Amino acid sequence: MLKKIYILFSLIGFLFVHSCIFSQSLPNGSIKFYVDFLKDTTFLSPKEYILKSFEEKDIIILTERLHPEFKQYEMIVEVIQDKRFTGHIYTEVGVFNAGEKINNFLRKEGLSAIEVKEQILDIYKDLDYSPLWVNYNYYYLLENIYWTNQQRQPNEKIMLHPLDVTFSWDSMECPEQYNMFMNMMESYIIDRDVIMAKHFIEKYDQEKHINSNKKKALIIMNTYHGYTRIPKYQPHPTRPLIYSTAEYIYKTFPNLTKGILINGLSSSGELVANGKWDAAFEFVGNKNVGFDMKNTPFGETKFDMYIFEGNNYESVNFDFIFDGFVFYEPIENFEMISGIPGIFTDKAFVTEFYRRLSMMKGVEENNYIEEFNFKKINKKSNLDKYKDLINRWLIE
Repeated sequence: MLKKIYILFSLIGFLFVHSCIFSQSLPNGSIKFYVDFLKDTTFLSPKEYILKSFEEKDIIILTERLHPEFKQYEMIVEVIQDKRFTGHIYTEVGVFNAGEKINNFLRKEGLSAIEVKEQILDIYKDLDYSPLWVNYNYYYLLENIYWTNQQRQPNEKIMLHPLDVTFSWDSMECPEQYNMFMNMMESYIIDRDVIMAKHFIEKYDQEKHINSNKKKALIIMNTYHGYTRIPKYQPHPTRPLIYSTAEYIYKTFPNLTKGILINGLSSSGELVANGKWDAAFEFVGNKNVGFDMKNTPFGETKFDMYIFEGNNYESVNFDFIFDGFVFYEPIENFEMISGIPGIFTDKAFVTEFYRRLSMMKGVEENNYIEEFNFKKINKKSNLDKYKDLINRWLIE
């Protein structure tokens, strides 16, 4: 009897293992086209793909994930540390008038690690029109550009130009003044996208004039600011409006510009293509790769990220919005890092920080000093929900 039970359990185990192997060799039909493409194509790494894109175009626009996500900046730093990257960096993060202080820092020679930290903390205090930009990845980017520049000649150094609207906390004297500024942005009286594009064009032309070898530009934008092309506005299809920074730049430099999406989330915080992309990459081992969107199953996927109301996104695929795609780390490896270590050791800035908070409507009391004076690493929330969706495509 025991022998029969043993044989039965052995048979069940054999069938279970082989069913798993079988399911992993034959993907669900819904992701098969994606899997076949990933299995049958030879890819470049994300770094090599971006550097190769610079051989074809002068202006590369990266659409990043959520602002706090850190891992994507490891990839960006890999690109800029390579000697083949000869251009400058342009970012959505940072008010335009912070650029002078940033680049004075990046040009300096021989700073100690402590001095580098002090200078970056000083930059952070006036980086944004929020009381404090709390995402650590920008600190990491500035730090790594500085150390990379120490290995380069003065005319080869990388500069970083923030593109957001001009703003100074020194000029803000009362809540009404600050709230009027914010309301003007929210109502598009101040159009951030157009302003950031104009700032880029101004700086880009200026840098090329100063140094003809600096014609390459890596632009880092978030969500719709990085959409290279926007579909028509349905009520008035011929209305001559530009909605994104990237489209403004693309229309200004149509033969020089390429837009690349970094893997992340779609609209409403959901997985792109209802999780099919992530499932396909998991099926083939989550290899970090980059490729052009055109004539691929990914490019031919119906666009489902953040949309502008009234625009005809239902009529376009991903290859209309973006030219290329980079997969760098699956969602379970994303790191949301906030906090700027040591930012509140300056007591004068603590006072200034709370003065800024007092100008904002609807801000609740909180222990911000404890929360933002140290680096905190978190995984993306709702991971179980995302993994359940991915697994559904893998096992159905």
